[in-house]
Amino acid sequence: MRTLTTQLVGPIGALVVLSAVVAGCAEGQPAEPRPKASGPPPVADVPVRLDVGSLVLPIEPYLFTDRQVARLFRARAVLTASCMQRFGHDWPVPAEAAPDTGTLNPANTAHRYGITDPRLAARHGYHAAPGTMPSRTKEKSPGPNPGPEEMLVLTGLDKDGTPAAKDERGRPVPAGGCQGEATAALSGDPQKIGNRELVGTINIGSYRDSQQDPRVIRVFRAWSQCMRQYGYSYADPTRAPGKAAEFTGPTATEAEIAVAGKDVECKRRTNVIGVWSSVDAAYQRRAMKENARELAAIKRDIRTQVTNADGVLEE
Repeated sequence: MRTLTTQLVGPIGALVVLSAVVAGCAEGQPAEPRPKASGPPPVADVPVRLDVGSLVLPIEPYLFTDRQVARLFRARAVLTASCMQRFGHDWPVPAEAAPDTGTLNPANTAHRYGITDPRLAARHGYHAAPGTMPSRTKEKSPGPNPGPEEMLVLTGLDKDGTPAAKDERGRPVPAGGCQGEATAALSGDPQKIGNRELVGTINIGSYRDSQQDPRVIRVFRAWSQCMRQYGYSYADPTRAPGKAAEFTGPTATEAEIAVAGKDVECKRRTNVIGVWSSVDAAYQRRAMKENARELAAIKRDIRTQVTNADGVLEE
């Protein structure tokens, strides 16, 4: 699962916190907590779904895409460099590179439910197809090696980690330093950029909760029974041997390809993808309904950040 931090990490970098203001409350009065629904959410119709090619989960419009994240952080790098130059420091802008996270959409449905493509299973087993996952061996060019004065201007922090009001020459330093100034220019807040914490919580929470749902447990059990017919003993698809020691070599073995093929076949025979994704989406919709006001603000925030990043990069 990927998710924007330094969860712009793995897939989108800088997972950040959104402070939600509840309208209609008297100033200084705590908002009354909204009741949370309990029990499995309803699922109207479960489609027969053989793959995830056309699957779009409800939370995706509230997540940055990989391309948006790449441009967002490129824009921040450009603004940071400009600010550093204003203080007399030569600060490089990293060469722009396409995001390489192995995801096809913000919710990572390509990998969310395990291996689902019979053609890829037949060729690569549980290994990622070439060009679809981040390279672990690619050498990165060394970044800048800032001295104390540059670090102060970059981060807005003194050596002891406390906020610095001025640099060593007595010039006022922006809140959060040049990085904070650049971030604020994109998002309006020197400490927030990329996906908001609430969205990540809903996205990851629905995936976790769906696996404990009785409907998904039943279809997992059917998948497990199907696998046993071929001599494989796995309790559910999340425990299929994608990370087993014998399947972590540079290429897929014949044994790996065999079990991966049956994994996909049994998912299709028992409609694992259809059931699991429908239940996953139901948990998302319920959480989104409970947080509708905050999500509306998050969608506006995405538009703002994307527009601001485009403006920086198109200048």
